[in-house]
Amino acid sequence: DWSSMKDARFLADLLKVGIRVRRAERPFQQDGKTWGSGSLIITRADNKHMVGFTQKLGEIAQKNQKILIPVATGLVESGKDFGSGYVGNVTRPKVAVLSGDPTSTLRFGEVWHFFEQQLHYPLTVLDADYFDRVDLKDYDVLILPGGWGYRGFLNSDRKAALKQWVSDGGRLIAMGNALSALGGDDGFGIQRKENGSSDTATPPRYAETRRDRIKESITGAIFKTTVDRTHPLAFGYGESYHTLKLGSSAYELPGRGAVASLGEAPVPVAGFAGSKALKTLPGSLVFGMENHGSGAVIYMADNPLFRGFWENGKLFFANALFMVSP
Repeated sequence: DWSSMKDARFLADLLKVGIRVRRAERPFQQDGKTWGSGSLIITRADNKHMVGFTQKLGEIAQKNQKILIPVATGLVESGKDFGSGYVGNVTRPKVAVLSGDPTSTLRFGEVWHFFEQQLHYPLTVLDADYFDRVDLKDYDVLILPGGWGYRGFLNSDRKAALKQWVSDGGRLIAMGNALSALGGDDGFGIQRKENGSSDTATPPRYAETRRDRIKESITGAIFKTTVDRTHPLAFGYGESYHTLKLGSSAYELPGRGAVASLGEAPVPVAGFAGSKALKTLPGSLVFGMENHGSGAVIYMADNPLFRGFWENGKLFFANALFMVSP
């Protein structure tokens, strides 16, 4: 099954030792059991050249407390057969993360902790000081953690380099405030969302400005989102997801790549959201993806790795690493 971080750790361990794995893009039924999108399929034929394959597979399954279900055929009772184009290989991505001035140390630390302490998957750290000397072709995935310095860092030359790398097959994962610096005529398709309201009233008195600032802020609130569970970024999820929103920034939905988004009248399930901030949120993006050439950009407007405790969001990040293919 593919439904939790336990499954993601199991897959990471398989890939690290070179075991080849496939994943189902559509639900299927086999031997009376229904398997959801993202389910992992490991075949002997794919791994026939690996010495000690059965032993390695068994050891990794035991380590992760996973029960493997054997099947005798790749023909299914309903859904797509194992040999169809809807059952693709899971590649072992080489992943890098940006660090340094553009990023928040807290947001960078959350990404590092996710890889080192939770997923147990190798991660290369690229500091902004020498980023221009890095050959991005050495990596399949580049993560831009949230931070406030991207406006200055992502100049036209660096945007052009990123766009070329993505077009050549790279996968860019942009988180939080990194999204706002990726837009523009020289960037990608992401756009900030404005509420469009204009306030022509008399400017507030000094004593009233604090209340106005609160109205425009979201200090921490949980919203229910709508999920396109057919998209690989949402494998393992149902029709909805509860997102933790820590700011009032909102982004337009990409053309056909909205995976999780807020409804037309979002109301916090818990926490505080100011009345003015709520005006910008209707129909805004939470998670999405856009294809560019042979690669893709994955947008994470909200942070699924916040302080390492938002368990229900971590599978979105694992999907961005292993399940998504442009």
